Formats: sequence, structure tokens, C-alpha cells
Amino acid sequence: MNITACQHFPSGPARPRADKCEGGDDSTSLRVCLTCGHVGCCESSPGQHAQKHAAQTGHQVMAAYPADQTSFIWCYAHRDYLEPTDEVNLNRG
Repeated sequence: MNITACQHFPSGPARPRADKCEGGDDSTSLRVCLTCGHVGCCESSPGQHAQKHAAQTGHQVMAAYPADQTSFIWCYAHRDYLEPTDEVNLNRG
């Protein structure tokens, strides 16, 4: 899905609030909430803190963290990856 087609994508993506899972897991597979910056462990981790955060807050869009060549953006509500565009690209400052 094109990122501009997702009504859940925040207008100003938040920066990460932490460098590890805020739920206390030692997972290295982290996700950052693009609405508020919450950092949680992924769905394959025991705590599933990123998914729980989305369910509790309604913040539906997250990205793999830290960003690298295999990073992605995911919308829980659409259950789909979001593709950046020239207008909306998280790598731009």
C-alpha cells in the first residue's frame, strides 16, 4: 500500500523514545510507533509489546527499529506494508 493512501500514517512521524523495548524484553527485533515514538518488541517476541501498544492506544503505524536496508513500515489496521513515496520518506530530515 502506498504510504499516502493510509489514513493511519501520522502527519509528523515521532522519533524513538528509547533504544530498547519499553516493556522490558531483551529482544533485538524492535518496532517504533510512528505516532508517539514508543519502542516495543516484535510480534515473534514473547512480550509482543509493539502490537500491544497499537491495540491499547490505537496508534496503528510502526516501523522496524533501528532503520537499515531491510527496514519496513507496517500498518496494523490495514495489515499491510506501507511503501514510502517521494513526498513521504522517513529517511529525509
